[in-house]
Amino acid sequence: MNSLTAFLLDVSTTVSSGAGEAAAQSSQQASGGGLFGGMNGFTLVIIYCVALVIIMYFLSFRPTQKREKALAEQRNAIQIGDMVVTNAGMYGKVVDTTYDCFIIEFGLNKGVRVPVARGEVYGKREPNMTNEAPPEEEKPKKKGLFRKG
Repeated sequence: MNSLTAFLLDVSTTVSSGAGEAAAQSSQQASGGGLFGGMNGFTLVIIYCVALVIIMYFLSFRPTQKREKALAEQRNAIQIGDMVVTNAGMYGKVVDTTYDCFIIEFGLNKGVRVPVARGEVYGKREPNMTNEAPPEEEKPKKKGLFRKG
């Protein structure tokens, strides 16, 4: 009988006042069960949006912030006399530093010094002046999810 009254209340039918209190209690118990028992739709949408923002933060913004922090640490470690590469791919030697830029000598012409913004220097790196490819480091193989080898 309780399931019948719960069904009738879910379909928005009216019940006589004598059985109304018992039916209301049974409908509250029926709707109170489940994962999100007594929550209305608006609350669920808010929870869903907050969960999406948190997931996007950990999957998108946080790795980008870590990468930018690592690049900033590399730029701060550059000293006078270091060989650097710019974001444009040009190699040069740092001859002086200022607050917001490096003074870099590019190429074999030692008289040409160009100020380059700190943000445009990628990091320390020596140019490969030979025709040989650099030796590749062996990376450990990662096991797949379903593969044994």
